[in-house]
Amino acid sequence: IWLGPDCDAMHASGDKILSTLIAQSVGVPCMAWSGDDVKIQYNRQNPNFEIAFHKACVNSAEDGLKHAKRIGFPVMLKASEGGGGKGIRKVTNEDQMVGMYRQVENEVPGSSIFVMK
Repeated sequence: IWLGPDCDAMHASGDKILSTLIAQSVGVPCMAWSGDDVKIQYNRQNPNFEIAFHKACVNSAEDGLKHAKRIGFPVMLKASEGGGGKGIRKVTNEDQMVGMYRQVENEVPGSSIFVMK
């Protein structure tokens, strides 16, 4: 017998991007980040959730820089699947974005990346 959340809840709470999307969509105050304008009604079987997820990600250093300028430096560049200090870098100015983005991308290959204040 399993007593606890179902697999959808475990999946959602274990992902940094998805859990933040869900929290802000129900009114929990969140820091400024690359997905702060995205709202969802979470349901893993709903294809719109995937679209919202990808809108919250940054897909290049240039995209990360666009969000960092909007949010204001310094920002954290984070891999969604990172943990224990892996896949996270502090970016204090525009000149650092390309190098830090590459570091995060190489440290956690295949992970979605986002920017957060």
